[in-house]
Amino acid sequence: MANVYVLAGDVGGTNLRMAAVSSDGSMLCQVSEPTPKTGAADDVIDAISRVAESCIAESRIDGRPAAFGLALAALVSVCEGRALSSPNLPELNGLFLAAKLSERLNLPVVLENDATAAAIGEHWLGSSKGVESSVFVTLGTGVGGGLILDGRVYRGVDGTAGEIGHICVEPDGVRCGCGSHGCVEQYSSATAIVRMAREQLEQGLASRLKVDEAFTSKDVYDAAAKGDAVSLETFRQMGRYLGIVLAGLVNVLNPELIVIGGGAAAGWDFFIEHLRSELLARAFRHPATRVRIVRASLGETAGILGAARVAIDSVTEPARRSAM
Repeated sequence: MANVYVLAGDVGGTNLRMAAVSSDGSMLCQVSEPTPKTGAADDVIDAISRVAESCIAESRIDGRPAAFGLALAALVSVCEGRALSSPNLPELNGLFLAAKLSERLNLPVVLENDATAAAIGEHWLGSSKGVESSVFVTLGTGVGGGLILDGRVYRGVDGTAGEIGHICVEPDGVRCGCGSHGCVEQYSSATAIVRMAREQLEQGLASRLKVDEAFTSKDVYDAAAKGDAVSLETFRQMGRYLGIVLAGLVNVLNPELIVIGGGAAAGWDFFIEHLRSELLARAFRHPATRVRIVRASLGETAGILGAARVAIDSVTEPARRSAM
């Protein structure tokens, strides 16, 4: 098969990233800028279109890309190309974003959830390459997930499968942005790390942590590395809650591999043993001892590469089927 060249984007509440990617996984250019914060959908569409054209020009390849794959921090309907619900970019809610961008760029556009795209990227070129069944978990501002089952991405009937962050671990727990209570996102994300550390400090526990407006999960990580008791307890709780969720997924899906990525995965050394302990205590023994838990290897490029793979498949798979 000839090398196919596609455009791939990853749009979150903070950054808009774009790359030109070939079907062997080579990234021909990379462009990034802040996501517009005006609250207007047209401004986001304008920014995506402008950065896309800039990336196409910078790649210096003859002709237009074969397709454009866009990963979005939202619940998405892949078949409709529609953003269903985006907590970070609510102006896109309900928007048929793929169609609008296709009209602007004169390209076929496919839309994908950002965590699912990252799972696809890791399966293509990262930590789960060659693995038939894997669960991907991303620990960032929230908690996201993606499922690869029998070698194929699993999206569910509405395209919303993989929302691991909204599995409940505390029925009457902290209210979540999704409208529910006690989602694991409220206990195992970077945002949760900050909240849980603050709550302990408010109880008067001794700590080297100093809370101010700039207080972040990295501060908790840095203090944990120096043996701070509050920080270590925060990561213990984080790992325990995530272990509860993953034990349930191991029982239901029996995956070969669990891949953990995202910025908050930097605290791996402080939470992984608590996660493993909880998983082993709660899941069936054989699948729990069989499953491997590893760190993601592609970093911030996982979503871009996954979006590229989705775009490549949208072009090559129909052609392959028609040739059969």
